[in-house]
Amino acid sequence: MVLAHRNIVYRVLPGNRTTARRLAAQAGACRFVWNEILARHNAAYRNAVENGGDNPSTSFFSLGKEFTKLRADVDWLSQYAFNVTRYVLKYQSDAWAAYFRGHGERPAFKSKYGSTPSFTIPEDVRIRGNRLHVPKIGAVVLRRKGGNPYSEDAPCKVVLKEICGKWYATVTYKVDVPEREDDGTAIGIDMNVGQVACVDLEGNEDILHKPDTADIDRKINRLRNKESGQRKGAKRRLKTRQRIRRLERKRAHVRKNWSHRISRRIASNYSTVCVEDLKIDNMTKSAGGTVEKPGRNVRQKSDLNRKILDTGWGILRQCLEYKTSVVKVPSRYTSQRCSSCGTVDSRSRLSQSNYLCVACGYMDNADLNAARNILASGIGVSGRGKVAEGHGPSKRCLTA
Repeated sequence: MVLAHRNIVYRVLPGNRTTARRLAAQAGACRFVWNEILARHNAAYRNAVENGGDNPSTSFFSLGKEFTKLRADVDWLSQYAFNVTRYVLKYQSDAWAAYFRGHGERPAFKSKYGSTPSFTIPEDVRIRGNRLHVPKIGAVVLRRKGGNPYSEDAPCKVVLKEICGKWYATVTYKVDVPEREDDGTAIGIDMNVGQVACVDLEGNEDILHKPDTADIDRKINRLRNKESGQRKGAKRRLKTRQRIRRLERKRAHVRKNWSHRISRRIASNYSTVCVEDLKIDNMTKSAGGTVEKPGRNVRQKSDLNRKILDTGWGILRQCLEYKTSVVKVPSRYTSQRCSSCGTVDSRSRLSQSNYLCVACGYMDNADLNAARNILASGIGVSGRGKVAEGHGPSKRCLTA
C-alpha cells in the first residue's frame, strides 16, 4: 500500500442565510488580504528599485509576517480564523514562484465580481458524519450523490468555493491505495483537436471524440454579445454574466465527466498508458505578439488554442496519471513517422486524418498511426517488447 491524496467534491448546504453570509464574508476577507499584501509588496518592490535595495521576499513565510502586521492594523480581520485567512498568501506565494519560473502570469488584484469567492481550511479539518466544521463560522452540511468513499480516511484540507450562487467543498483525503501491478498490458494515446486515438499491444484501435457542446457554446456566445451591449455595472449585465457562468460551469462538467469516464475505461483495461509529453501551456500561448513584432495568423492560432483547450488534453492526462501508470514520450515526429517501416517524411501526412507512407505505401488514419508510434516509443522506454503484430516498432525503440 502507498499513501496518496484523493479529492472529493461535495455540495455545501449552509442551512440558513446567516451562515451563507459568513461564508461569503470569509471569502471576502481572503480577497482583501490578497489585494492588500499584493499592494504592499508592489510598493516595497518599487521602493527597492528606486533606492537600490533588495527585492522583497515572496515566500509564504515572509508574506505571512506581513499578514500578522496587517491583522494588527485592521481590527475586523480578527473576526476571521487566522490560519484560514492567512492561507490565501500561500497561493500568492505559489503564483509568484510560477511567475518567476516563466510558467504563469504576474499575480493580479482580485475584484469582487471578477473572481470566484473561495477560501481554504489548511489543517485540523473536522468532519463528523455529513457535517463540516468551518472555523469561526460553524457547521455546514456536505452532500454528495453516492456518499463518501473515504469515510474511514483522514481529511487533511478543504477548499470551499461559491460557484453560481452555490457553495462547494473539495475535501482532500489521505488514503492508502494498493500499488499498481504491471500485467503487461499497454496502450498508446494520440491527442488531437476534438478527439483522441488509442491503439493497444493487441492491435485494438479506437478514436474517441470529445462530447458535443455546440448548443452550450452557441448560448454562451449569444449571451456574451448581449453582455457587450449592456452598461457596465448595471444589474442586467450582472444577471447576464451569471447566466454565462452557469453555462460555462455546465460545459466544464460535461468535459470533466467525459475525461473521467474515458480515463476510467482505459485504466481498468491497461496497466501502462503511453502519451505524448505535450507542453500544453506553450502550445496555447497567444500569437498576438507585440507592437514592434506583431504575430501572424493570430485569428487562426486563437481558434486552434480554443479547440485544444476545449478537448481537455490536460485534465485527461491528469485523470490518467492518478488512475494508472503513465509513460510520457517525446512528441517529435510522432505524426510524420511511419509505424510500419519507421520512415520520417512530412509528405506522408496527406491531411489531418489520412496517412500514406511515401516509402513503403503503408496507409492508415493519421492519428492511429501516431498512436502506434507513441505506443512503440513508450514500451521502448519502459523496456517492454513488440508492438501489435503487423506494425513493427519505430526507429525510436528496439524490439526486446
